[in-house]
Amino acid sequence: MRTILTFFLGLRAIMLIGSAGAIVGALLMFLQGGYYLLEAWHIALATGEGFEHASERQVTVPVLEAVDAFLFGLVLVIFAYGIAIGFVFALPEGYGQRLPAWMKVDGIGQLKASLSEVVIVVLIVMFARVVVESGGAFTYEMLVLPASILMIAIALRMIDLGSGHAPNGNGDGHGKASVVPAKKETSENGPH
Repeated sequence: MRTILTFFLGLRAIMLIGSAGAIVGALLMFLQGGYYLLEAWHIALATGEGFEHASERQVTVPVLEAVDAFLFGLVLVIFAYGIAIGFVFALPEGYGQRLPAWMKVDGIGQLKASLSEVVIVVLIVMFARVVVESGGAFTYEMLVLPASILMIAIALRMIDLGSGHAPNGNGDGHGKASVVPAKKETSENGPH
């Protein structure tokens, strides 16, 4: 029985393939974001007159695409870290307390929630790009994307509420109460 358990625990190293894939994907997204920024810079300077003569719409769209790519790359970095540290390696004692809150991964549910939130932000950026590209010529079909964003956000909120993670006002949105033990006051004669 012990050898079977050791064998299955050894298989967790396979998850490093997913972590490495997320890092490669993040690097590709950062390169793509850089390409979009270069494109925006090229458009702005292509007129020979500088930024003031470049069409605002022509520059805004590649910048929005760059922000989209950088954001998704950042989430992939968090995924890679979360998979490696959360499921494969164990952090040294006390090291986890020094990490910023966004790097603390409690489980696969938190990774899925992060991905869902990023999907919503990516859709919002896509809608902003569509609005900029339309140049003020709005149609009813353009409302499909914001309606989809709203439905996904409501579904995520319902899932969050259904799992007992209602926000508690401390800003984390995960329903975990911050409990700080009270200090005991001492004097020369002992505790009061």
